[in-house]
Amino acid sequence: MDDVRFDRLTRALATGASRRTGIRLLAGAGAALLALARSADRDVSARHALLGPGDPCRDSSQCLAADAPLICADNGFTFDGPLNCCTYVGSRCGSDQGCCGTAACIDGFCDTIQDVAGPGDRCRDSSVCVGADAPLTCDFVAVTGDYRCCTYEGSRCGFDAACCGAAACVNGYCANIVTDAGVDFAGPGDPCQYGYQCVAADTALTCDYVAATDDYRCCAVEGSRCGWDGGCCGWLRCGADGFCTGAPPFGCNGEGCDCDFHDPNACAPGLVCCAVQSGFICATWANCGG
Repeated sequence: MDDVRFDRLTRALATGASRRTGIRLLAGAGAALLALARSADRDVSARHALLGPGDPCRDSSQCLAADAPLICADNGFTFDGPLNCCTYVGSRCGSDQGCCGTAACIDGFCDTIQDVAGPGDRCRDSSVCVGADAPLTCDFVAVTGDYRCCTYEGSRCGFDAACCGAAACVNGYCANIVTDAGVDFAGPGDPCQYGYQCVAADTALTCDYVAATDDYRCCAVEGSRCGWDGGCCGWLRCGADGFCTGAPPFGCNGEGCDCDFHDPNACAPGLVCCAVQSGFICATWANCGG
């Protein structure tokens, strides 16, 4: 209650104001006192609210966590306010926002991010990302579930963690195999990561190593239908009859003919089954590098 209202009340009571007027004045004074009390309660409640890691705060007394000491400080992010409940390097964390300063949450603990990071390394911004043969940016990587120095579709890569978003490293280049909507379907001979991506109308496919392409493809086992060697798993080839086989072409085991590495009689006498870029062919021991 302010001084003016208090003076008015005391003068009215001293001069013998009517009972109705006095009650009205007392009621107004009570309402004012109640409003002030409620306002004070709200201020106290705000000051003592318990906040978790990453929550905006005003002082450290608000911050509380079950498994890490928290303070109210700068967590390195600007979108969530200047001060947040956070912890320092070495303490447990659940996200980058829960780590103070420039630290990041790595494997469940706050740790520092290196000044120069390569493909697949953790990062906070793109300025630290350096790659020798691909442009790198600091972006979300689905396979690791966090932010890494990565590159986009069509750029060189060495492993999946170096590809941004849901892309994967296929044949040394980032390719969008898995998408947010589910899985891209792949046909016989297409690059793959998982067997459930592989679909064909007339044969069962799996995701396995294919010697003809020297990587993982949707391929079929021996005796299954095929359209080319890349659609047959392992060292199988697609025979003239349209089925995956390990046998050499019918009636041919001479020099230059395809051969089965596991068959000791795949080539004519004096020739060996020699590995070449396209698979295996019969060749002389000298021409095979022996």
